[in-house]
Amino acid sequence: MLRKLSRRNALRQMRDYAVYLLTLILSVTLMYSFHLLVFSEEIKAILGEWSMMPFIIIFISVIIVLILGRLVSYITEFIFRKRSREFGTYMMLGIENREIAGMFARESITIGAAAWLAGLVGGTYFYQILKAMVMHLFLRPFHMGLEFSWGAFCLTSVYLVCIFWLSGRKVKKKVMAVSIRELLSMDAENEKAPLKNKKQKRILFLLSLLALLLGCCSFGALLYCEISNDAGGAAALFGLSMIVLSVFGLFMSFPVVLEQKLNKVKWKYRGRNLVLGRIYSGKIRNLSLTFASVSILFILVFLAVSLGLFFNRRVDGRVNETAFDFAVGSLYGQKNLQPFKEYVQKEIPEAATADYQVYTSGRRDFGAYFSTENMGKFMAFSHMDAMENDCYMAMSVYKELRDMLGMEKVNLEEDKYYMHCSGFAKEKLERYAGTRALTGSGRSIPAGTDREKDAALSFGGAFTGAFFQQEFFGNGSYYLLIVPDRVAKNMQVIEELYVGVAPKELSMEVYKGIAAIAWENQMHVTGKAEIRESGASIVMSLSFPLFYLAFILLAAAATIMTVQILSDLEQERQQFRILQECGMDKAEQRKILQRYFAVYYSFPVLPAAVGGAAVYMAITGSVNWDAYQGMTLVGFGEGISILGVTAGVFFSIYLVYCLSAYISFKKAVL
Repeated sequence: MLRKLSRRNALRQMRDYAVYLLTLILSVTLMYSFHLLVFSEEIKAILGEWSMMPFIIIFISVIIVLILGRLVSYITEFIFRKRSREFGTYMMLGIENREIAGMFARESITIGAAAWLAGLVGGTYFYQILKAMVMHLFLRPFHMGLEFSWGAFCLTSVYLVCIFWLSGRKVKKKVMAVSIRELLSMDAENEKAPLKNKKQKRILFLLSLLALLLGCCSFGALLYCEISNDAGGAAALFGLSMIVLSVFGLFMSFPVVLEQKLNKVKWKYRGRNLVLGRIYSGKIRNLSLTFASVSILFILVFLAVSLGLFFNRRVDGRVNETAFDFAVGSLYGQKNLQPFKEYVQKEIPEAATADYQVYTSGRRDFGAYFSTENMGKFMAFSHMDAMENDCYMAMSVYKELRDMLGMEKVNLEEDKYYMHCSGFAKEKLERYAGTRALTGSGRSIPAGTDREKDAALSFGGAFTGAFFQQEFFGNGSYYLLIVPDRVAKNMQVIEELYVGVAPKELSMEVYKGIAAIAWENQMHVTGKAEIRESGASIVMSLSFPLFYLAFILLAAAATIMTVQILSDLEQERQQFRILQECGMDKAEQRKILQRYFAVYYSFPVLPAAVGGAAVYMAITGSVNWDAYQGMTLVGFGEGISILGVTAGVFFSIYLVYCLSAYISFKKAVL
């Protein structure tokens, strides 16, 4: 009889807590699909045996097991409290604690098994989407086909068993020790507030706002101030601690602030404030710690999504900055480039190619200005030592390369010199170049002095755009000076380059043929195919796991919010019935309900958005990794755009939970 009752109760729970079941199904779907990526031989062949992606995904999965274990434990205890009178009745009928615990455990196992089966089916199909994304990243052909992996199947099953074992063990221990009296009163229990004194809570609210401000200021200092590495680490830890403490403090103290507002007659009777304030103050007073925990989860979601988008965007940026489909370099022009020309002519005859020289004056006037002090504390270089000096290019070559790359034509005057630099450096380098003139030998001298009479060239302007300036070798390290051909001939050749642009991006097979010749001749080689391959590996190792973690965190937090707001439907129904008896029509009740849901679901998001944005901007707002771990500044606008996309991704998922809860609530109450 108890087994039949367990099955009936499990089906009822699936209906009453459909959002919880859906979250479990989606979690298993993601877990299984990512495990299929880890065990796929096709993906292994693309990534190579040294890829860190499998280890990172498994590590993230372990974290997710702990998160889902806590979620299942929280929801299971919540359901047990709501059904405590039912279990108390069973106990009064003579059913022992051990049998009640076993019945409740079977219900949880039934729900877990349903999520497991549905998740395996969903994961099999979702894996095809992940696989298609991987193939697109690496420019490989994609073939649709259902796949099965015993490794992925067993690992997912083990993780799911661990999740329900972690929650079931705690609940079973609690059921075995509970008494009838405790069961009959358990559903009326609320969270215990750490602080009960109203004055203390008001002080805590002010201190929490101050802590949030200090946390944001700490990360702002990391972004804009000169701080040593040791001090920077301490500032980051302090800022993060302040943000976390402020979140908990705000939610524990806010009910008193709201109550204080309700005591003000003018505010209380304005619009719908009285009804909304009473409904919401009761909810947040009982769930302050839950709201705080959800807000912390939202901070982690913001960081995971924004960092994932950041790394993904860096891949596309690096490919574009490389400019050429292939580039081969010979230091000081000591190597023969003819084998490359013959190979390219044979394999990709349609490619537009150019071979040219980059020069140096042997001085570092512009490079000295382009330093840590002037360009930002996070600046670092990883180019050839020889390229630390100022690099120059002949005007005729510069025009030819611009034409090859499809850039806008420019008019270059013979009595001036120009500069091509990375966008982040243009303003400061252009300002410095305006104070310098070049002699006929390329030597830099101050402008506006008597010595300028001997100078042949004045500064004519700066250009930006992808021009192969952020790799280990190439057209200067982030900046390049453009001079007339007659001036370039008087300088030392620092590098001879052979570059090409194909009608479509080269495959790795063709690129490896070029690279093999370069390695054989001990020359430098790079190209879009290599950059995309290495960048795609970064995305696979960082962005994919971060998105994976972000969705689970968001789903867990949204599930807690949704289950809580749908938990007291009978009480809420009575409140709205009273409003109706007082003469409030259905349209007005719907407006109150809509505003209630808007405030309820947005409240934990606001401090999370502020804290998450501050942490993200401190991490990525001032640095950007180039091909060889050199760093350059990232514009503030780019950081804001990524945060905007993050907010869009976040709310697109979060609103699904919100709308589903609203529809269920409205149907039950109005």
